Amino acid sequence: MSTSIISSFFKHRITQPVLNLLRQGMTPHKLAVTVALGTVVGILPALGVTTVIGTALAARFRLNIAATVLVSYLVHPLQLLLIIPFIKAGIFMFGLDDLKLTLDEMIAMFRIDWLAALNKLWMANLAAVSAWAILAIPVGALLYFALLPVLKRVLPKPATQPIPVTSISELAIPAIPIPETEVQP
Repeated sequence: MSTSIISSFFKHRITQPVLNLLRQGMTPHKLAVTVALGTVVGILPALGVTTVIGTALAARFRLNIAATVLVSYLVHPLQLLLIIPFIKAGIFMFGLDDLKLTLDEMIAMFRIDWLAALNKLWMANLAAVSAWAILAIPVGALLYFALLPVLKRVLPKPATQPIPVTSISELAIPAIPIPETEVQP
């Protein structure tokens, strides 16, 4: 019973919307850009801003906003997994004091001086966002170039109607009557 509920949930909430997006007639280029942008924005290590940023960027580049936000939602587990590595990378890149990331150490840090703890966490998050910003363009480009050939193969080709070729003798050119007043002798 529970597996059928789970499979039904995934079919109706994830698989079907993604397939509907693929059937909307998006070109492989637009879909690859949408997926790359949604993925890169979706792993931004700042909780609560990915929807706004994804929507703004999709609107700016004239992409499908719903598809971009859907992709960013689908990669949210990656966002949660990558927050700590981004923080550590940012701390390393900017030479900040090492941040104790265990729950007990963070509680102790807040008990000693909560204002200093907030400042330290703010700086660590800012460093994480900076590390993400440095990696965002290369990762997005890599995703785009990896997805483009796959999507060109997978997406259906646009149906084009062949233009019938006729000879010039078969073309009917309508005759336009000229009023007699305009005819010169």
